[in-house]
Amino acid sequence: MWSDTETTTDLLGYTVHANLLKQVIMSEQNLPVTIGLYGDWGSGKSSILKILEDRILNEADSKEDSIVIYFDGWSFESFDDAKMALIQGIVDKLEENEKLTENIKSKVKEAAKTVKDKIFSMRTLMWSMKNLIIPAGAAYLTGGASIIPSVMSIFRSFDKGQLTEILTSDKAESFLEEALNTNIKENQFSAVREFREAFEKLIDATGKKRVVILIDDLDRCLPEHIIENLEAIKLFLNVKNTAFVIAADQNIVSGAIRRQYKDMIDLNEGQESSRGIGQEYMDKFIQIPYSIPKLSDQEIETYVTLLFCQSMLEKETFDVIYNDYQSFILAHKFETYGWANIKALQGIKESEDLENIVTFIVRCTSSISKNLHRNPRLIKRFLNAFELRTQLLKQSGNLDDTNRFVLLKLMLLEMSHPKLFRQLSEWAMNEKGHPNEIKDLEKAASEDDSFEKYPEWNDKIVKDLLNIDPKFSCVDLREIYWVSRDKLVDGMGGITLISVKLKKLFAEIYSKANFSDAFVEGKCRNDVKNLNDNELDNFYDLLNDKLFSDPEQTQSYVIYYYMIKVGVKDAYERFLDSFAKVVEKTPWSISGHIKQLLSSHGNDPKLNDLIEKNKKLKRFVHRKDDENLEKNR
Repeated sequence: MWSDTETTTDLLGYTVHANLLKQVIMSEQNLPVTIGLYGDWGSGKSSILKILEDRILNEADSKEDSIVIYFDGWSFESFDDAKMALIQGIVDKLEENEKLTENIKSKVKEAAKTVKDKIFSMRTLMWSMKNLIIPAGAAYLTGGASIIPSVMSIFRSFDKGQLTEILTSDKAESFLEEALNTNIKENQFSAVREFREAFEKLIDATGKKRVVILIDDLDRCLPEHIIENLEAIKLFLNVKNTAFVIAADQNIVSGAIRRQYKDMIDLNEGQESSRGIGQEYMDKFIQIPYSIPKLSDQEIETYVTLLFCQSMLEKETFDVIYNDYQSFILAHKFETYGWANIKALQGIKESEDLENIVTFIVRCTSSISKNLHRNPRLIKRFLNAFELRTQLLKQSGNLDDTNRFVLLKLMLLEMSHPKLFRQLSEWAMNEKGHPNEIKDLEKAASEDDSFEKYPEWNDKIVKDLLNIDPKFSCVDLREIYWVSRDKLVDGMGGITLISVKLKKLFAEIYSKANFSDAFVEGKCRNDVKNLNDNELDNFYDLLNDKLFSDPEQTQSYVIYYYMIKVGVKDAYERFLDSFAKVVEKTPWSISGHIKQLLSSHGNDPKLNDLIEKNKKLKRFVHRKDDENLEKNR
C-alpha cells in the first residue's frame, strides 16, 4: 500500500521541476517574485513543493541564507476570516523559525510585534466595513436597533483569549475607535501601507537573503476562501527578498474568481476577453506561471515499477534502487527506468513475485495512462485498490498470478468502460464463469476483426486488454468479480467462493506429480463421490475451469472418466455438456478413455456425434473397428 501524502521521495522525476524553481528563487535579482505552480488535482504539486523546500533548506548554496515557510491554505478552511488567518500564520511561522539565532530572534520578535499590531488594525477595519458601514442603511430604517448585533459580531470574530487581551490592554480604546470609524477608505490604505512597511522590517530583522513562502492546497478551499487567500497574498507581494510559490489547479482557482465576480461579468457580458476574468486576475500578481507537464507512458512505467519496488522490498534494498534511479534520470530524462535496470544492479536479491507483477503491469502501461489520465494520485489510488482486492483473493484461497493479473485487467475495464464491466459480469454469472461471448471477443481482438456482433466492445483500450495474456477466458470470472462486487448491485448475491478445502482436494487430484489412473480412481471413489451437492457442484466448476482454459491437457478428461466410472452423481451428463465445448481441441491421446465411455454407454449417439467433430480423435477411437472392417474385406 502507498500513502497519498506529499513526499520528498521523487518517483516521478519531479526533482527537475523543483531545481528549475530553485534557480529562479536563488537569483537575488529576481526577488521579489511570485511563481504560480499549476497542475491538475493529484498531479504532484505538493510533492514538488516539498522537494523544493528540501533543496533550499539542505543544499550548501541556499541553506544558510534562506528561510522557507510552508503554508497549507486548506488547514485554515474552517476559519471565518481565511485572509487574516493566512497573514497571521505567515508572520507566526517567520517569528518562530528555528534557523534564527537567539540574538536575531529578539529582533524578529520585536519586529513581529509591530506587524501583528498592523494586522490587528486591518482586521478591525475589515469588520467595520462588513458589519457597520454596510448595515448602515438597515440601522437607519430600524432606528438604530440593528447596530447592536453588528457591533456584537465584531467581538464574536475573536476567540475568548483574543477578546480578553483586547479589552484588558491599551488596545481597547483604539479598537473601538477604529471599529466605529466611518472614514474607512483612508484608514484602509494607511493600514495596508503600514503593514507592508512593518513586514519589510521583519524580513530585514531575520538577516536572511530570502524568505520563501510556499502556499499549498489553495485549490482545495471553498471559492470564497480562495479569493480571501489570494487577497492576503497580494499584501505581501513585492516586499523585497521574498519569493512566493503558489501551487494550485488553475482551472479551479479561475472558476472561483469567476464565481466571486459573477455580477461584474454579467454587467460586462460580451466584453470579457477570451482569456477570462479568472486568468486575468491571476496574471495581475503571478509573475512566473509554471505548469507541470503531463507524464509520458515511459514515466508512468517507471513510476509504477518504483512504487512496487518501494512496497515489496526492504528499505535498504529500495534505497539502492532509488539512488540508481536518481543517477539514471540525470542522463536519460526521456527513457524508462525498468526491471532490466534493476536486475543489472549489484547486490539486489531476486524477487520472483516482484518481477512477475512488474513485468506484467508494464504491459498495461498504455491502458493505465489513458484510463487514469496520467495522474500520479489516481494511479496510486488505483494500485491501492488493486492491492486490497488482491488481498481478498488471497483470503479466499484464489490468489495466483493468473487470477491476480486478470483482476488487474478487469479493474482497468471497470475504470474505462463500466458498462462493459457490468455486461461481462452478467455473462460470467449466467455461464458459470466462462462466457462464450468473451471467447468470441478475444478471438476477434487477436485477429483484429470488425467486432460486428459486439460493436460496443470495438474500442482500442478494450482490444488491448483482450489481447493481453492471461486472457479473461482462462479463469472462472465469478471468483474475480467476487472481489469487485462493491461495484455490482445485482447478480452477486448468490455467489459463494469455493472453499479452500475443496480446492486443495482438486489440486491434489489434478497434480501431475501424483497423477495416475489408479490414484485418480481412488480419489474419485473415496473423496469426490462423498461430496455433498453444493461441494460437488463447485468441484465440477473447478474441473471445467481447467478443461476450458487448457483443453489439450489430458488430466481433466481422465478425472471425468473415473468420476463416471465410480458413479459420481451427474458425471456423465456434465461431461457431455463440457466435452461439447472443447471437443475440437481434445487430444487424440485420450481416445482410449473416450472409447471405453462409448462402449459402457451403449454407443451413445450424443457422444458419437461429438466424436465426429474431431477427425483425429474419431480415427483413434474407431481405429480397431476400421481394422476389423478391412480384414473382413
